[in-house]
Amino acid sequence: MLQLKNVYKTLGNFKLKNINLNVKDGEYFVILGPTGTGKTVILEIIAGMYHPDKGSLIYENQNFDKLLPEDRNIGFVYQDYALFPHLTIKENIEFGVQNDNINHVDEMLELMDIDHLMHRYPKTLSGGEQQRAAIARAIYTSPEILLLDEPLSALDPQTKNMFKKELKKVHSILGTTTIHITHDFTEAMYLADRIAVMQNGEIVQVGTPSEVFRTPHSVFVANFVGMENIFEGKYQNGKVVLNNSLEISIIDKNKIEDEKVTIAIRPENIIIAKEKFESSARNNFKGEVVDIIDQGALTRLTIDIGILIYVLITNKSLNDLKIKLHDKVWLAFKASAVHPL
Repeated sequence: MLQLKNVYKTLGNFKLKNINLNVKDGEYFVILGPTGTGKTVILEIIAGMYHPDKGSLIYENQNFDKLLPEDRNIGFVYQDYALFPHLTIKENIEFGVQNDNINHVDEMLELMDIDHLMHRYPKTLSGGEQQRAAIARAIYTSPEILLLDEPLSALDPQTKNMFKKELKKVHSILGTTTIHITHDFTEAMYLADRIAVMQNGEIVQVGTPSEVFRTPHSVFVANFVGMENIFEGKYQNGKVVLNNSLEISIIDKNKIEDEKVTIAIRPENIIIAKEKFESSARNNFKGEVVDIIDQGALTRLTIDIGILIYVLITNKSLNDLKIKLHDKVWLAFKASAVHPL
């Protein structure tokens, strides 16, 4: 297990504050957060490029932050690939490594599906192919920990989807402890065993993808994972009364009467109809469609029910319901779909 205990680091005006992480052996761990929040700094501290101002790194019950970077047996892949342009792909993988196991090189090339590119130079490859080569080089030495710095950020959407599958496959085969940083929540959802969410140099939530997605601990995390519908009000008799007197039923036995509360509702947990319908959902509202945005497979509707609320439906549902701008519609969602923050 890799542990970061109470780690602090100041770099200019940036501060990494009280980082505590436990990454299990063989885990695919994703650090998620917006640009500039300190994700890469954590990787560089683990790799030994920076030493913590305070705190410690423990790996397999040994103090890790005293070791030189070259003694940590870590593979590091930056988002810009960092391949040597004057070397072939095979030479890039072998560079600086005292290893005469030719079969092992071939295994890495085959594992990353670039064996047919071994004699090519980086500038002749696509971004996805270069990234495969960079990862092959990182895992060639059989590192105990693999660090991936936004490895998919420079790829087009189709290549990114393919590469996510490649990363999942490689991890399932090798089982290398992997720490992957990204600002893309869908990427984290697909790859991670667990996720740590960062905000302004701090870890604000750690959990499985499902836990972070369905039960965010703050408005920041809720926004980051696409909750969108976030409202403030006062708890009264099993309901949250919003500032415009709209009442939303929730399930939370721990709330105190008249307590201020913030709630969040995922847009895909809201159902919609042209006519008022019978439903077990305790929240039913009539409103007007004020915006329709095509998002490919889904459509995002903005409904005015006295507050603006966002709904995600399939394009088939949109066509079946024949919903148009300014139509009057009914929407409903269960009390269990309302998440207190």
